[in-house]
Amino acid sequence: MISRFTLDTLIICIIYIVGKTRCYKSRINFWMDNWLGTPLVSIFNIQYSRDLDNTLSDFIVDGKPQLPGCFLMNPLVAASVQNIVLAVPPLLDRRIWPFSTNGKLIANSIFLFLHCQRPFLVWPSIIWRPCIHPSHSLIFWRLMHGKLPTDENLQCRGCTLVSICVLCYASAKTYGHLFMECDFAMHLWHWLEARLNCVFDVSFAGVLLDCIHASCSSQVKDAFSAAIIHIVHVIWKARNTLRFSANRLSLHATKSSIISLVALSGNMSYGHCLRSDKMLLDNFLVSPTYRRYKEIIAVTWKAPTIGWVKANTDGFVKYNLASCGGIFLDDRGTFLGAFASNLGDVSTSEAELIGILIAMVYAASHSWYSLWIECDFTSAVQAFMNADIIPFRLRNRWHNCFQRGTRTLCSHLYRERNCCADKLADFGHSIMGIVWLDSLPQSLSADFFCDLSFLSF
Repeated sequence: MISRFTLDTLIICIIYIVGKTRCYKSRINFWMDNWLGTPLVSIFNIQYSRDLDNTLSDFIVDGKPQLPGCFLMNPLVAASVQNIVLAVPPLLDRRIWPFSTNGKLIANSIFLFLHCQRPFLVWPSIIWRPCIHPSHSLIFWRLMHGKLPTDENLQCRGCTLVSICVLCYASAKTYGHLFMECDFAMHLWHWLEARLNCVFDVSFAGVLLDCIHASCSSQVKDAFSAAIIHIVHVIWKARNTLRFSANRLSLHATKSSIISLVALSGNMSYGHCLRSDKMLLDNFLVSPTYRRYKEIIAVTWKAPTIGWVKANTDGFVKYNLASCGGIFLDDRGTFLGAFASNLGDVSTSEAELIGILIAMVYAASHSWYSLWIECDFTSAVQAFMNADIIPFRLRNRWHNCFQRGTRTLCSHLYRERNCCADKLADFGHSIMGIVWLDSLPQSLSADFFCDLSFLSF
């Protein structure tokens, strides 16, 4: 059951995408509705009145919003009006939920908005692997959450007892001592460092998995994860065996157990490895699984047919700031022009689509009415067949580009032959706004002629 307060909060967050012009009466209230990002009554602290019944279409002249000069004195209003793109011919006005990509208000999006999202944790996806026994992963999970029944935990629950580490009899048995500082545990960690050729930070359990390098192969990642989790399990098992059965596990037997467990997990892994990983995997008797290539695809730049112009585009996000770029060539591979643009804070998918939109605008302005667009973003190809997947912020711009009379095709190209567009997108981070290039930049010459050398007609 949604309360009145919750409903009012949701209504305030809804924004409007303007579609209709003065010729087509809009139902968006100029004062009360959120068509700028913030309602005008909130920006100017205007008291609510029934006389505020003007619609937005009353202020649209020649397809552009025309606000009184006193409104444009406010920088927030001026910047927001500048970014409004009206659809030509007009589309229907739409209510948009801004916290979803497609603008649709769904239950999951409402829940995530009304409830504080928990921080994203990486380690759960590492420990819960099909190749690692769940009972071993559970011990590590309980360690991370402080739920293992150590003496320290039992004392916090009111149990009166004398705490001592049964593995070394040198200190009280706490989480940090048992798994990180005990001589038995330290010996195992140093032994594992030599086996894996890495260094473990054993200051606390939360950073144990940080030694797994993000760029290593998937089978090596599974072997690393299994080794760490199995050591934690073996240390806990050694403590329980000595405490409840009075049997002490030797270091040799413990190491043999760890090697056999890691070998089992590594051989059950669905991952693949590189040729250089064989020596590391051999240390734990793991059989390397190399990736099998079904076929080798020749990636070439294909020239368009006579009368067509080809545009290769790309979008790029670095440090949460996006840019895009594109290059135009004719049927002979002749350079016709290129562009680069700094887009600011937008997503990767939006950057790719904006690059395509800019290419379509430049093609129409140069009277290139037969345009073939290639990019390495597969969703862009799908957008040409289903416009519903276009982000709501780009809906009107996407609609307008197809009203310019240009025949447009879009296909996917592997990024190995999209180097020029990729470098132009990277160049976009160093500029402000958008730049058109009439001549081929020197930095693109090598990639440009490399593409032409593999030209496929």
